[in-house]
Amino acid sequence: RGSFAFNQAIDGTIFEPLAKGYKYLPSPVRTGTSNFVGNISTLLTIPNNVLQGDLDIAGKNTLRFIVNSTVGVVGLFDPASAIGLNSYEKEDFGQTLAVYGVGSGPYMVLPLLGPSTVRDAVGQVAGFVADPVTVALKREGKENWIWIGTAVKGIDFREQNLEKIDNLEATSVDFYATVRSLYLERRNRMITNQAEDNQDPFQD
Repeated sequence: RGSFAFNQAIDGTIFEPLAKGYKYLPSPVRTGTSNFVGNISTLLTIPNNVLQGDLDIAGKNTLRFIVNSTVGVVGLFDPASAIGLNSYEKEDFGQTLAVYGVGSGPYMVLPLLGPSTVRDAVGQVAGFVADPVTVALKREGKENWIWIGTAVKGIDFREQNLEKIDNLEATSVDFYATVRSLYLERRNRMITNQAEDNQDPFQD
């Protein structure tokens, strides 16, 4: 709860104001940013598809990445969805560990990064270290772009969920407990590849 309160304070003073300002940017700019972030994320999803044995989905995601990175101008546009390659579902190393039988461990809240479990925290570290984009930027000596990209991703996510998160907080008797419950439920759906609930107020 201490980490959760810290994150709320940081969100209220930094991320929420930035997200509200970001919302005033032209819609094509925001959409392009979201598309670019999603396209880059595919590079981490594909190896997890393979590790989980989902070779068909790995192939579709690879084709989707190629189409969006070329025809879609490095992922700013999403022509892959227009031609039916819209099966992309985010996969990470936390999900892969779960598929191999690793238990979730206790729930925790990471400073700045938010809700997690011991298993998902290990998966986040593995994902960060193994991320092809991170590896490439470190090789080129451009580590600053890693943190810039992480910040942009966070602001983009926060802008997309301004109203949802505010409404969730306003209607929760215990906001911490509500977020914990939603996070654990959502992670379970992601691990078991259950259909996503479009009404889910906690999208990531």
